[in-house]
Amino acid sequence: MDVIKSRYGLDRSIEKLGDKRIRVMGESEFPRTANSNGEITAFDFEGGPCYNVGGVLRYQKTNWKIKKITIEKPSYKGLTSIVLDVEF
Repeated sequence: MDVIKSRYGLDRSIEKLGDKRIRVMGESEFPRTANSNGEITAFDFEGGPCYNVGGVLRYQKTNWKIKKITIEKPSYKGLTSIVLDVEF
């Protein structure tokens, strides 16, 4: 697991869930999304980072291409979690 900071200094944890899934989680009261045909195409945590389908996530010295974004149901108020389906 890695921890990065938003532009406001909030922690964002990044962890690999399997060969092709990565979770990004952190505090974000007002995340933003973009949708196309019912699918989430972009997700922006309050203060960043922003992820988009087709974009690249650098994690564990690998550039992962984002194929799909899924928002997880929050377990705590103010905590936001997404799962990225990725490939090399």
